[in-house]
Amino acid sequence: MSAGKKRGNNEGSVYQEGARSGNTTGRWIAQVSVNGTKRRAVASTEAKAKQRLRQMQSQIEHGTRITDGNLTVQQVLDQWTAKALPNRNLQQPTLEVHRWAREILIEEVGGLRVRNLMPDDVEEAFQRRADAGLSRNSLIKLRSTLSQALAWAQRRGLVASNVAAIVELPADARSPQPGRSMTADQARSFLHAARGTWLEAMWMTMLYLGLRPGEAAALSWDDIDVDHCIIHVRRARKRNRGTITIGTTKTTGSVRSLNAPATVIDALERRRLDQQAEMELAANLWNNSENLVFTNAVGSPTDPPKVRAEFNQIIDAAGLGDGWTPNMLRHSAASLMSDAGIPLERIADQLGHKDTRMLANHYRHQIRPTIDAALILDDILNQHEA
Repeated sequence: MSAGKKRGNNEGSVYQEGARSGNTTGRWIAQVSVNGTKRRAVASTEAKAKQRLRQMQSQIEHGTRITDGNLTVQQVLDQWTAKALPNRNLQQPTLEVHRWAREILIEEVGGLRVRNLMPDDVEEAFQRRADAGLSRNSLIKLRSTLSQALAWAQRRGLVASNVAAIVELPADARSPQPGRSMTADQARSFLHAARGTWLEAMWMTMLYLGLRPGEAAALSWDDIDVDHCIIHVRRARKRNRGTITIGTTKTTGSVRSLNAPATVIDALERRRLDQQAEMELAANLWNNSENLVFTNAVGSPTDPPKVRAEFNQIIDAAGLGDGWTPNMLRHSAASLMSDAGIPLERIADQLGHKDTRMLANHYRHQIRPTIDAALILDDILNQHEA
């Protein structure tokens, strides 16, 4: 090409910055001509610069606007969080997942300009997180958040493409721990070992009723109908950035009213007496503004690590071996109910799972206001005492 001649539309080049003067910076430049105007993208390697050049040329061929300016990944995430998420009517747990993912994505790739963002950049970030112990499921959530944010920005012409849509996850990412359930004999051993412990009533409520750990931790005395042996599940404990709060359940379908065995109600009554003694001991330090059933020594919500520590002690005392988590009490409740022949639809109602059939999901509880599957489980776990 002769000197002074302008490059044709879509013609491009790749070169190392400062190469002509002999003062290279280590950065590579991809440059393309768009209607006589040069557009540039910066990359850390020659290979990435060539990849970026091909991407820009493809955008021109397909009539896609090459984005201009210095828009960063963080700015896209911030705009998406502020403008898109509030309009999606998402449940609080889903919003918290997106906010958690946003923080990690900002730490890893937030400073990168979106026009220069490559799949390799995201994949390298994901590999770092996988090496640090993040599970495959968590990486899937990160990718989903980034993909949704970029797709939103793409529809508004803020970015040219959604690189997250083609990002591969690390092959060696840790798989989540599989769920386990106790046999009836193991469940009896667990309940025996839990007798007299600080959170005995919590463990019994979770095992008999199939509550999630956060649901059990958020139970209020207002949720316990002792006279009719009914427990209302309305809230869940949350932990965000080290702060424990009481909020909504995981889904709207998780709000439910459960018939509770007398065994569970008796344990809760013992818990009430224990809490009264704790309140007297704490005196002016006591603050149970949520009227919680399960609290620490001064009335605040229970701390998950301390709850887990007691659970592990009970597991050890019961001789059940390693690999158990509090949430597996919920798995155990479902498995034991199923083994007893309880229909899966009743178990789904018991655990607050969404039913696949819309009619049953929306009207079942209007016909039967409480769910009594736990009463059958009570008979199973107390057979040895008959």
